[in-house]
Amino acid sequence: MSGWPRTFHPDPEAPLYRVDQGSPYRVKADFRVDFTNGGHVEAKDFLLDIEGEDVTPERLAEMIVSAMNLLRAGPVTIFSMQIVRRGEHADAVPARAPAP
Repeated sequence: MSGWPRTFHPDPEAPLYRVDQGSPYRVKADFRVDFTNGGHVEAKDFLLDIEGEDVTPERLAEMIVSAMNLLRAGPVTIFSMQIVRRGEHADAVPARAPAP
């Protein structure tokens, strides 16, 4: 997709985001959420499970706000988003060495 960044105002009545660890697809995104009472939060390479093989940027903005439980979320600016297959990107947790 081109035309980044894009800013969205998530619908507060949008369906809640639900984690689906069985989903073969995820969306990886860079974004910023501005809060209505000041401040913001930013993320890079943030991963969310998605249903199917695609998600709209508008829905992604809603999913971000829901997944992070951001009660005072204002506009969400998405800088990039990419659909990736689970396991085909750097999302694996490194194994810990056993305690001595």
